[in-house]
Amino acid sequence: MVVMLMAFPLVRAQQATEITVNTQYRDAILNYLRQDIQQRQQSMAKQAEQILVNLPNEEKLYDETFVTLKTDIVEALREDGRREYNFIFDLSYNCKHIEGVSDDYPMGVYDYNASNSCRAICNLAKTMIEGTCADLFKDGKAITTKITATTDDISITHIPYAGEYGDFKYCPTNYNGENIRISVNKEEGITSNAQLAYLRGQSVKSFLENNVAPMRRGSNKYEFITKTYDKTGSQYRRSSIEVIVHGAFDETMNEMYQKLLNDEYVDFNIPVNTPNTNTNTFALIICNDTYVKPLPTVPFAANDADIFQQYCIKTLSIPERHVKVLRNPSKEVIKTQGIDWLRDITVALNGEANIILYYAGLGFTDANYNPYIIPAQMNTTCIKALNTKTTLPDDLILACRDAKNMLKESIAVDTICNSWFNRVKFKQLTFIVDGSFDGNQRTGHTLFNIKKKAKKMKGLRIRNDVVMFAAADWNKTAYSYDAQHHGFLTYFLLKELKRTRGDIDYKTLFDNITSQLNYESSLQGKLQQPKMVLGNKAKESWGQRHFR
Repeated sequence: MVVMLMAFPLVRAQQATEITVNTQYRDAILNYLRQDIQQRQQSMAKQAEQILVNLPNEEKLYDETFVTLKTDIVEALREDGRREYNFIFDLSYNCKHIEGVSDDYPMGVYDYNASNSCRAICNLAKTMIEGTCADLFKDGKAITTKITATTDDISITHIPYAGEYGDFKYCPTNYNGENIRISVNKEEGITSNAQLAYLRGQSVKSFLENNVAPMRRGSNKYEFITKTYDKTGSQYRRSSIEVIVHGAFDETMNEMYQKLLNDEYVDFNIPVNTPNTNTNTFALIICNDTYVKPLPTVPFAANDADIFQQYCIKTLSIPERHVKVLRNPSKEVIKTQGIDWLRDITVALNGEANIILYYAGLGFTDANYNPYIIPAQMNTTCIKALNTKTTLPDDLILACRDAKNMLKESIAVDTICNSWFNRVKFKQLTFIVDGSFDGNQRTGHTLFNIKKKAKKMKGLRIRNDVVMFAAADWNKTAYSYDAQHHGFLTYFLLKELKRTRGDIDYKTLFDNITSQLNYESSLQGKLQQPKMVLGNKAKESWGQRHFR
């Protein structure tokens, strides 16, 4: 990555202003945008797994063939000295061999169709570029496609070339690490490994040009990296694809500059109050964003936890040592390193501690609508419907035994609010739950369901003095606010803390969260209504409580 720290002489005054803003916020914005790229990659990886599994029998890849997908946003410099923010999309594969059978190219063949693996990544590239990444291939953007094609060291006298890609005369390519020019035509055919590898690259190029529509929106440049290994074997006959969309994020960067100037993001310019003054407050943040397969990832849960932690320290003035973050913990770790840590603190302070407990991750309700949180590190092998699966099937309803095992692996919300804090004295406990419990994910896609026994939902049983901010009712979906890289509840909670510098009572806070969240989520076609859950004693005075 090239970093420019000063403006070049050719840059106009307006561009210099943009560079000044970029210098101030560049790294933070890039990290922010990488979260978007990460979500795309996770979505594409899941889609790729499903596509490969569902290939027709005659095209199915062997189980020992692995496809690797990588995406990134990379900063670079144009020739005129201006920055550009490029999208990189990389697809490759690796084959292991079973009894002499391989998905790689047959010996002496250049057509991508002859390699099961190369055909698979070509079709995957088409699916991803036309689907998840289509919006990044904007009209007029420069696109550089690097195709790597290799062959093994075989003796070639003459291999026929049908001329389907045209004749090539002194065409540039990088061969075995050196820049050379290569020629090949129909009349003379293929007489060297360099020509064979080059035509494998041309075959992939032909597929992309003729089949991937978004790539035709921009100006295309193709580069070929070819190689002949000094060994023989099908594992040395492969192709891979790397696509760079130049300036794919330029407009997004400019939009973010303007929004940053208007202070529209909660992740930036976090208010800083006098540090370490909220000495009796302790926060436990549980972040479950990456689960054991086949359970899905939770979009932006990690960012929820990171930014909430910063607000706790900077805005709520909680000492850094008083804020603990558990990332993708097991049930045991949540109990022993999280809850027990809080319990010990309350004992040490003779009940004078204020506790903030925050959770972002997956949840579900049992047959009686009781809510449970799902630990990231859980044993899915004991749940038949999940065992050996790489992705969750649609409309999954857990059978009775699976449901029981799922309950054992998970943690009831009322266990956290009651049993784990039984006979523990504290001044106040606030539980913030940004999760969906209705059988759906933050994306709105199905997670799984358990058959319900009760016709009506029962009220959640929590301690008298507990106050809970819930993202939605237990039978409603809680979504992510994708444009802001947060769960809806977390975003509007942080927005109010930012606006008021943390000086806001719970009633005003909840009322403002509710009105804004209801409005924004309804505009996006996914109405979400947050819920306040109160212990009997807390009902009298919860509205006057403060975080600080």
